[in-house]
Amino acid sequence: MRPLIPLAIVMILISAATVSAASEGGVNKSIDELADTGLDNVDSPSVFSQEGDFVISVGLNESSDAVKIYATTQICVNSGLCYPPEQTEMVTEDNVTWTTTVSPMTDQTYVNWNIILENASENQTKIPDSGFGWKVWSDCWNDGTDWGGEDYEGGESCNDSNSEDSGRSVPTVGIAAVISVFVMAAIIRHR
Repeated sequence: MRPLIPLAIVMILISAATVSAASEGGVNKSIDELADTGLDNVDSPSVFSQEGDFVISVGLNESSDAVKIYATTQICVNSGLCYPPEQTEMVTEDNVTWTTTVSPMTDQTYVNWNIILENASENQTKIPDSGFGWKVWSDCWNDGTDWGGEDYEGGESCNDSNSEDSGRSVPTVGIAAVISVFVMAAIIRHR
């Protein structure tokens, strides 16, 4: 039974790394109700463009006691892979508006994020409490079934350079499955 524990861990990691980008393709998501969060607004571009940086801006209201703000961002790509979330400390010049920048990747589907407020006592408040509260789709996305975005012109991808990348990326899920089968076979043979 003990040899199955590493296998279970490997399978969980593979599953987490190959989360499908499928949801409502192309539909941005944001928290509408910010009352009692300490935030007045959270702004970003309406499209996660392949060109240029993506700037997230957060405005605090007068009741907020935040002295630091963090954004936890996660980028998912058209092959269905979501990279691990990255937390960055946001910067401010006036203690009212805070910003952070997300650099685009090749073949990106969307970026999602949440906000963490930290007060002087180092107590943190995550908005929302769990998951990501905001999602902005790329100008060239695949939701696991369909392609879309401002740069989508029909066919199997948005342009020639992306079709090469996405064709190369999709088999990585298959490779992970094949490796898992070999690991399971080795464990069973070892028993």
